[in-house]
Amino acid sequence: MNYFNPNDTICAISTPIGEGGISIVRLSGPQAIEIAESICRINKASLSSIPTHTIRYGKIVYNNETIDEVLINVQRKPRSFTKEDIVEINTHGGIILTKKILDILIDKGARLALPGEFTKRAFLNGRIDLLQAEAVLSIIKSKTDLGTKTALQHLEGHFSFYVNKTKEQLIKLLSHIEAFINFPDEDTDIFSNIRLESEFEEILNSLSKIIATYKSGEVIREGVHTVLVGKTNVGKSSLLNTFLNRDRAIVSKYPGTTRDALEELIEIGGILFRVVDTAGIIPSPRHELDYLSVEKTRQHYAKGDLILFILDGSRPIDDEDRNIYNEIKDKKFIIVINKNDLTSCIDSNEVNEWCSDEQNILKISVVTKEGVSDLEKKMVQYVWGGSRSNNEIIITRVRHKKALEKSFRHIENAFDIFKKKGSVELLAYDIRDALDAIRELIGEVYSEDVLNLIFSEFCIGK
Repeated sequence: MNYFNPNDTICAISTPIGEGGISIVRLSGPQAIEIAESICRINKASLSSIPTHTIRYGKIVYNNETIDEVLINVQRKPRSFTKEDIVEINTHGGIILTKKILDILIDKGARLALPGEFTKRAFLNGRIDLLQAEAVLSIIKSKTDLGTKTALQHLEGHFSFYVNKTKEQLIKLLSHIEAFINFPDEDTDIFSNIRLESEFEEILNSLSKIIATYKSGEVIREGVHTVLVGKTNVGKSSLLNTFLNRDRAIVSKYPGTTRDALEELIEIGGILFRVVDTAGIIPSPRHELDYLSVEKTRQHYAKGDLILFILDGSRPIDDEDRNIYNEIKDKKFIIVINKNDLTSCIDSNEVNEWCSDEQNILKISVVTKEGVSDLEKKMVQYVWGGSRSNNEIIITRVRHKKALEKSFRHIENAFDIFKKKGSVELLAYDIRDALDAIRELIGEVYSEDVLNLIFSEFCIGK
């Protein structure tokens, strides 16, 4: 449904619902100042006469009753987030009072905003493009510092700048080809144009690099599914508690204490790790609960992005350890030898056979915390696979990846036609399709269904 009507004035609570020092009720639209002025009383001035981007102390008065003392922020179009007149009423925090002011504004003629409608107006009014609109949502939902920085980079327009540069390159390519189509008698042999070939290669190389960043972007958005595996009583739950610096999992000297998987979110080096503490594999299940526990553990083995295979350094490797290794050997894993504070009884040669890279074998003690920081560094290194630049543009959404891949495929097809000196019309057709994919990405071309899907993820006040 297309709910954007520029003649509506919308309102919503922009701060989280609940008790707090301040709540903000926001108005946006052609009647925002008029509606706010009908209930706001400020000293020696009317709301319509005060300068833009100023804050005034006042009171909300309705039916001759003072509702609250407030601060009123006026932002006149086009210098506002939506490029419309905006009024923000800063009231005392509290569910009852904030909702009462919202109800009064609706009674005075405003309409309750739908999810993401403020940001959607900013997009439709040309304040931001679609990539920047999605970045607003990413900032709100970010769970890590790195996620916030990446989203802020998109909001500031760095990704948009890259996409627009690609768009201009495609327009330039298309103009050369269409000139040949429209003026075939001119001396313009595009197939012998070495510069055009170089431009094709440059665009394809650039798109290929940024599409490849999606794997990192997915990690930033969703986190790394990290599974603690090992036989019973090797210290899996103790390691989880060490990561968290608190007792989340029950720990005891008795094997089988953990019967179900526990999942916790942990930020390490700016990366979100979804750490799952699994039950140990019980070698001889005796009843249904044992079987269910083992099955749940194996499901996490299969889904894990990163496995921390924990061994007890104070005991020799046994068949339970070997069976677990056989189940995870095709996954990405780090071998963690725990209980390094005790006398070592583990066979290092067998461990080295399991993992040829000694740097992926770490010795720790969850009791003394020795080696835990090295393990955390190794986990971060495993995610990135090396160094990365802080200024690198990373794509974080499936929509971005699909649009860029679509553009890449059409450019690749066009380049193949170019190299084979094929149909110039088909060459132009593919480049137009590549250009359309880029325009859809930044929101120059869009369908209402796509917009509704994107903005439905937002909260009502944003």
